[in-house]
Amino acid sequence: MHTLMYLTERLETAEAMVGSLHEANIGDDAYRIVSKDADGVRRHHLHDASVFEQTDFVHSGERGALIGGCIGLAFAIGMVWAEPFGVPMGFGGFLATTALFGFFGAWTGGMAGVGHDNYKLAPFHRAIEEGKYLMTIGVRDAEKASAVKKLMHRNHPGALFVADDDSFTDPFVNKAEFRVRHIH
Repeated sequence: MHTLMYLTERLETAEAMVGSLHEANIGDDAYRIVSKDADGVRRHHLHDASVFEQTDFVHSGERGALIGGCIGLAFAIGMVWAEPFGVPMGFGGFLATTALFGFFGAWTGGMAGVGHDNYKLAPFHRAIEEGKYLMTIGVRDAEKASAVKKLMHRNHPGALFVADDDSFTDPFVNKAEFRVRHIH
């Protein structure tokens, strides 16, 4: 899945872009608008990005789950080896211990991530703070992504194409791995 990202200075441009998406049979669930003017986005009946999409909740939660799961696995192996209660730990206890640490890691990571911008949106933080609107458009395949890019370029020259990314979140990276086009 591709995520196309466009910056625009006017909400009316974003609204017109949504109209073009509808003409191309792309539904409302395919786009989100990130802006510090969330009320304006809603007044125009456009879809703003959720807290999960704007913050690093998911990315940090995944990282926390992996770290917590690894710690839990090491702890469970230690419990099997040491037999601290004088009784061998069963497979169910082994899995429960590993899962408990993994869930705790996911929760801790998610809570930490809520306080940070989504790592994929971080390159656009300054532009958003300046009052610009970042529209993300999710399309399933490369052919459709190419068609949407051409449509937007033709119909909305005021919208600046800034990035094409895949929708995969990599818990091992801290920085977006796509090439950001010229923003200012």
